Amino acid sequence: MRLILCLGTVLGLGAVGTLAAWQDSATATSGTLTAGTFDLTLRQASSGADGAVGIGVNFAFSDFTGTGMVPNGTAIAKALTPKNSGNTAFGYQIAVSGSGTLATAATGLNIAIYATSSCSAALQGTAGSLYSGKVGGTATASRTLNAAATDPLCVLAWLDASTANALQGQNGTVTLSFTATQVP
Repeated sequence: MRLILCLGTVLGLGAVGTLAAWQDSATATSGTLTAGTFDLTLRQASSGADGAVGIGVNFAFSDFTGTGMVPNGTAIAKALTPKNSGNTAFGYQIAVSGSGTLATAATGLNIAIYATSSCSAALQGTAGSLYSGKVGGTATASRTLNAAATDPLCVLAWLDASTANALQGQNGTVTLSFTATQVP
């Protein structure tokens, strides 16, 4: 009888160890993760809509035109407004290039870009420009645009006082290349 009781006690102890096998687990699933958007759009004064919408889309700055330019004459001044149409802040720079005899001549066309919503030829030669010089010069310093923000600019063009006589009747075009980069 003692042997049976001992076996029962030993067997009973073994059974108790397997009865408490509780467990728990959990998983964590994120919400939707979405990349930010980057879209530098441009608007000229004559337009009621943004242009250059989308990545790498070019823009016709058709307002920036003029005839009858003379050495040391009044500048042509036209408004151009970059906008951040995305949802991520970026910095942008403007490089100035051009083509045609008037734009590439050493004594021809001068370009200036000012950060202002008051665009007029009166800015010609004043301090504080983002860019001032010949076509093909160094790009502007980076300017930051937060999401949905605009940065009104005034772009001017005029001829040097020393513009060569041989440039009479010549023409040229100017290209403003905007490059946006992520703000760290």
